[in-house]
Amino acid sequence: MKIFKFPTALLLFLFTISCTNPDKKTDSAELKNEIDRYLTKTMEVHNIPGLALAVVEGDNTIYEGYFGKATLDSNVDVNKKTLFRVFSATKLITATGIFQLIQDGKLGLEDKISKYLDDLPLQWQEIKVKNLLSHSSGLPDIIQYPSSLNDKELMDRLSEAEMEFVTGNQFRYNQTNYWLLAQIIEKITGLSFDDYILQNQFENSKNGVLLSSNSQEVIPNRATRYSYNDKTKAFEKDTNNNGIRGHAGNGLNITLDKFTEWNRQLDKNVLLDHATKIKMWTPFNFTNQKDSFLFGWGNYPVNSLSSYGFSGGNLAAFRKFVDQKTTIILLSNGYEIPAYDIIVNDVARIAIPELKGSTLEEDVMSLIINSEFDKAALAFENLKEENPDSDFDNLKWNINSLGNTYLYGENNPEKAFEVFKFNADANADWWVSLASLAEIQEVKKENISAIKNYQKAILLNKANEWDYNEQMKNKIEILRSN
Repeated sequence: MKIFKFPTALLLFLFTISCTNPDKKTDSAELKNEIDRYLTKTMEVHNIPGLALAVVEGDNTIYEGYFGKATLDSNVDVNKKTLFRVFSATKLITATGIFQLIQDGKLGLEDKISKYLDDLPLQWQEIKVKNLLSHSSGLPDIIQYPSSLNDKELMDRLSEAEMEFVTGNQFRYNQTNYWLLAQIIEKITGLSFDDYILQNQFENSKNGVLLSSNSQEVIPNRATRYSYNDKTKAFEKDTNNNGIRGHAGNGLNITLDKFTEWNRQLDKNVLLDHATKIKMWTPFNFTNQKDSFLFGWGNYPVNSLSSYGFSGGNLAAFRKFVDQKTTIILLSNGYEIPAYDIIVNDVARIAIPELKGSTLEEDVMSLIINSEFDKAALAFENLKEENPDSDFDNLKWNINSLGNTYLYGENNPEKAFEVFKFNADANADWWVSLASLAEIQEVKKENISAIKNYQKAILLNKANEWDYNEQMKNKIEILRSN
């Protein structure tokens, strides 16, 4: 199923299964060595150019590591001064900025955005601040429109478009929400978004943090963001440029040390008091009673432990295990095979005693990449047994993306079939895995099997996610006619 496809060629490196000690880590040197080994292997498997990672426990940074190259052309190593663009993880600082205004009594979650923004279309009048933060607004997304439009032209186009759904009904990730939040901040404070954020969250620092949504801008010490071209088998420099309009949604550029310090200020109730943080980390009540999201933050359970945070560009991730007083910050600049969510989850399993086990998510991915499907199946079963409260959504999606890589990037339908079949066997109750298997069976002209799996996928996709059931029904009709 061609959803969230990541272009990539594949490595032949075998990442052997980790044998992590289930006992609590008390030796910082031992913890550092274990995470170092894990990251070194994972970077090789996923072909990640450069990476920085920190694990913070309470007031202490119990792990800090820098790996690989910030820039391939000039062979510059990642180090403490390296700035990484964190893309959509920027939304965490925007949400924090909004809650600083709420804490100061200058803004309310229930305020209609029309209180702060003039000349909004009629269909936007009932949208509230809470809907922007939780991606429940139903607004059309600015990414559908040319970046060359000025603000007035873009707003005119958005105003003419239909709402995507009834406000408050569901979650749909949308960049328009955070562009409007930036405008609200500017209206209330009289400052530019950049100045407000830097003054209130980074003490007007001129080093280690800046806002730029332009990957082409030359910025000293900034890591180059790379995309992998599966046809040329090489990394290419990112040319993404969202301009100033993108700053609130994806513009943060920051060093690992500066992000770690921001986290400390958040933990010490300097940025927000405790009660306001609790409000920020409260689930939004979606009308459909199905979706899950907080106010600007996602909730990512690992086994029975909740963690709050967000990711960006498949490159960066910020994750707080609040009850365990542990935060993991991952910054990177590219990949051949996506890995950010796997890395964060696995590092949590290494660093947090309650999550200790003998198997990591990367063990499963590496065995699949190496075509050791029987061993991968055993590893996945072990992982599920050790983490009975986890649904492994990220891992399932990464496996699915790997199959798409073989099918669409590598033009290797046989390998794609093996990966999709593995995912369908391992996750037989997930409609996407069955739809993907049906798709590759369609490619292989195995029409009867494809029809059966499309039918199973339709039955499992009770919510008709992405309105995909109709497409699968059409595919069944075509297959039957053939």
